[in-house]
Amino acid sequence: MNSVQLIVLNGASSSGKTSLCRKLQEVLDEPYIHLEEDRFVFNTYHDRFLDDETGPMIFRKTMLGYYRSLKAFLSAGHNVLADTGFYTPELLNEFVSELSTEKVWLVGVQCDLAELEKRELARGDRQIGLAKEQHTSIHAGVIYDIEIDTSIASIEECAAAIKDKVSGTDSPNAMEQLLAKTKI
Repeated sequence: MNSVQLIVLNGASSSGKTSLCRKLQEVLDEPYIHLEEDRFVFNTYHDRFLDDETGPMIFRKTMLGYYRSLKAFLSAGHNVLADTGFYTPELLNEFVSELSTEKVWLVGVQCDLAELEKRELARGDRQIGLAKEQHTSIHAGVIYDIEIDTSIASIEECAAAIKDKVSGTDSPNAMEQLLAKTKI
């Protein structure tokens, strides 16, 4: 097996990150564990602790734990697929700080706003308006190794493009560029 690597899919809610991770598990040549941010964030604390006062602090600590768990799985020898969102510049900086020494491919998962809103409504398990809120902000300041658009390409086509990129001769460099930006 080659050295382990982390493939991070960043995109707005309902952009297809989780479906794409599942498809990548099928098509990639090496085994990958899929660690969904949603599994760390949702239904992990009792609702009484998620009010305006403690909720943001719990979210920040949870995201830090998520980033550190990605690193722990890499250190245990796992290739990792992560679907997440860089909701704020602070989260992006924390991610880069925690994982800058790892081999990380950053994938921008784009999707047309109209399609995001259509998917959000069809899912029925997301806060209406979340996709619109995240549509542009989720990508602000992020540098990617590859970008795909799930509103114009199928999950299969997107997975194939990602596989080609991470299996090719190139090395990821977006993290290095982000690290340089944060140290300025």
